[in-house]
Amino acid sequence: MKQSVAKNTTWFTSSMVLQKMLSFIYFWYISNNLFPDALGKYVFALSFTTLFSIFIDLGLSQVLIRESAKQVYKSNDYLKNVLGIKIPLAVITIIAAVIGINLLGRPELVKILVYLACSIMVLDSFTLSFYSIFRSAQNLKFESIGTILFQIINFALGITALKMTGDVRYLMLALVTASLFNFIFSLSLLKLKLKFSLMPVWQKDVLKHFLKIVPAFALAGIFIKIYNTSDSVLLGILADDEAVGYFAVPAKVVFALQMIIPGSFAAVIYPAYSYFYINSKEKLKLLYEKAFFYLMFLSIPMALGLFILAPEIIYKIWPEYSPAIQTFKIMALAMPFIFLAFATGTLLNACDRQKNNTINRGIITLISVVINLLLIPVYAQLGAGIAFLITNVTLLILDLIWVDKVLVYSKKYLLNSLIKILIAVAVMSAVIYYVDMNLMITVSVGAVVYIVISYLLKTFTLDDIKLFTNTMRRNEENTTSNN
Repeated sequence: MKQSVAKNTTWFTSSMVLQKMLSFIYFWYISNNLFPDALGKYVFALSFTTLFSIFIDLGLSQVLIRESAKQVYKSNDYLKNVLGIKIPLAVITIIAAVIGINLLGRPELVKILVYLACSIMVLDSFTLSFYSIFRSAQNLKFESIGTILFQIINFALGITALKMTGDVRYLMLALVTASLFNFIFSLSLLKLKLKFSLMPVWQKDVLKHFLKIVPAFALAGIFIKIYNTSDSVLLGILADDEAVGYFAVPAKVVFALQMIIPGSFAAVIYPAYSYFYINSKEKLKLLYEKAFFYLMFLSIPMALGLFILAPEIIYKIWPEYSPAIQTFKIMALAMPFIFLAFATGTLLNACDRQKNNTINRGIITLISVVINLLLIPVYAQLGAGIAFLITNVTLLILDLIWVDKVLVYSKKYLLNSLIKILIAVAVMSAVIYYVDMNLMITVSVGAVVYIVISYLLKTFTLDDIKLFTNTMRRNEENTTSNN
């Protein structure tokens, strides 16, 4: 079942790119066929239930990946115990979400959307655990296929429903159907491919072992969920659904980019970090430096490009959402910090510093909520965007403090690389600022200029790429021989 790092990267990145492309087109379609108020209700309902979803998983899927990777022969027992924990948690969480939305006194339509979203919350949580078994074996092929099929189903049903009814409730039903398919698909793979039993059990030794590990992952997950959803939820409560709709546009773009690049990258790099932490600190250092460099290299030009082109992007793609332009600019500037926090956060988890990772995310969650509470009543979606930037900058700084305690790496190399990247980005920014062409041509010209200048400055070389690839291959060979 184990696959190569290269294949994992190809499968997972390709699926994420395709899924996010479909998701982006889908979001563009529904956002241009719904008033901001209706879009805001839809986004609020999903954000509200996402806020509760961590209480079903409590970090169990992350623990399942890590422990199953260590002891493959116990994978089925681990999964059955996880199911034994998650089923009662799912019931309790649904009840809590239903009570919560009724206590807020939201409109009846929002309540119905939340009720439908609760089923998505449960299905997705169990699907995550099922795919965790394959992730533990470094096989992302099936999850990649499921991700693509999920998005195709949601895309087809959602657009059809919106064209036929114009009712946002049917958009949510399309998402329920896609989540149900992915749940059945992942469950079937476990039964047919691995012959796993899915009967929930409660084994004292397994539960005791898991409960020692879970708290740090659970708290980190809670903080991340609160951080990722509190802005939309607080906008719906402190401002209005229209503000949620305006915030959703830049948030969708930034989230899609972070999941395609650092998200898929982190999923593949995590096992390599874990292996080298035990077996070779020198290779761990090299891998971290290169990961950090590549994420800088990709994220900084994206951030500046989006900042400059934000007005044109909004006017061309979302003409009804012009109040989102300033928020878009502010959130674009946060992208390098978001990308790099994937490298640092993944390293801390892989090096048994999950408690430090959790504390950092707890701190920025508190900062995010406080800043949102202060700024949203005054600046609405722009206030949420400012909070987003401040908290992501803070998170990277906190992570780097702890990375210094785990690993001795070359700050000089990264600083020199950063200076070269900034020079190349400055040239690229000047070009795209003054080029008066079609949006796609402007982006393409900017990308070519950035790569050419970077190469001339020797920001990267072909040897760098080969070295990084060889390091990943050696990790694959070592982990394969050890299992």
